Amino acid sequence: MEKVLLVENPSTRSFIVPSAQLPRLTARLETAQGVRLPITIPAVFEELYRSGRFDYWGVPFHSLSDVERACLYKARQAEVLWWNGIEWDYSPDDIRNFTGDNYLSPGLYPFAGTGHGDLYCWYPCWQDGPEPPVILYIHDEPESPLFASNFSEFLCRGLLRSFAFRDASEGAKGDLSATNIWRQQIAIIRPFLDPVHLQILADVGTPPSPLACTEADQRIAERLPLRKIIGSQPPTHYNEDYISDRSTLMRLYGESVSYYRDLVVNRGLEEFRPKLNQVEAARAGIVRDEAEK
Repeated sequence: MEKVLLVENPSTRSFIVPSAQLPRLTARLETAQGVRLPITIPAVFEELYRSGRFDYWGVPFHSLSDVERACLYKARQAEVLWWNGIEWDYSPDDIRNFTGDNYLSPGLYPFAGTGHGDLYCWYPCWQDGPEPPVILYIHDEPESPLFASNFSEFLCRGLLRSFAFRDASEGAKGDLSATNIWRQQIAIIRPFLDPVHLQILADVGTPPSPLACTEADQRIAERLPLRKIIGSQPPTHYNEDYISDRSTLMRLYGESVSYYRDLVVNRGLEEFRPKLNQVEAARAGIVRDEAEK
């Protein structure tokens, strides 16, 4: 099969794609010029939200006493997706109304957090099907990877990762055994999973061991394309007191300039022009100072 090299952005990342897919991919890139692609929230997320599967307590947390929370906690494990490493912080309206912030790269739509500063985000720019893929935005890394191709895969990986934590798999949650917790969580998400993801969860056993969950999650990750994006908007100014090496400083400024120039010039996102001007001015100041020495 003939293949074509598709360069996605000004950085060094590029992708080999079948030539037959090039018209469709080109059309998607052209659609992205000058606009933010709108988010189509998966119907599964909407349904789970409406049915209260993301509502941990069912009532305002601070309205409960410690005793009430302890009792309710046991019951809610069978009713909500109370998973390690995933916090359902966003409503469908929050996601639809998200127009960006000063941190995430444009085009990312967060819908859940990890509890440690990272975010699970939909990324419509890479959508090649009925649902947008999921990016795991890593707040302290320069790049963020593709995490799931659709929401079914996200749910499958989320449950596996939750049970990969030993305390979750040993039945340490209230009075419910690990077997009951696993079966109840499967019952909640079963109607929304693709057959391949149902089979993956069936194959790890009931309840699965942490090792079985970790290995199953790794196999899913290994089958995903190796795609990453710059998840955070880079700085427009770098503190020279902490970066004494001039070559490193100029490299960082060059990366920031390339990032914002791509947004403004190639994608037509004029709201980022002030940042482009700021970082270009800061870099020019470094060059000027070097010339005057």
